[in-house]
Amino acid sequence: MTYVESAKKPIPIAVSLGVLGGAALIVTSIVTSKGLAIFIPYTALIIATFAALRAVRWSAFSKRFTSSFLAFIVATISLYLFIGIVDAGTILEISAWGHIWRLGLMAAIGGLLSFAIAYLADLGQSQIA
Repeated sequence: MTYVESAKKPIPIAVSLGVLGGAALIVTSIVTSKGLAIFIPYTALIIATFAALRAVRWSAFSKRFTSSFLAFIVATISLYLFIGIVDAGTILEISAWGHIWRLGLMAAIGGLLSFAIAYLADLGQSQIA
């Protein structure tokens, strides 16, 4: 079996996964009031990102990390803007520092998850001769 790297670019794949994940997060926040239910679409986003990264077979860690991180951030910012503008309407009441630390914390969580996804998505594939 030969190893063939995909010519697909990471940004369109990441944005499409992020938009779908953001839509799932928004629907979950509308439908349920239980806070732990938000982990279901985040888990689905992580699994979908992992599956997409396994399918495209990029050998470069930077492409896998970038697409995974961007998908997570797009989904998170979609949910953040929906809650801040539509649901709670408090986006202008929170200080800039309040937005920075919230989004920074989510970026740190997304970075750790993306690192793990990018590493695991290549296990057993780059070693094939």
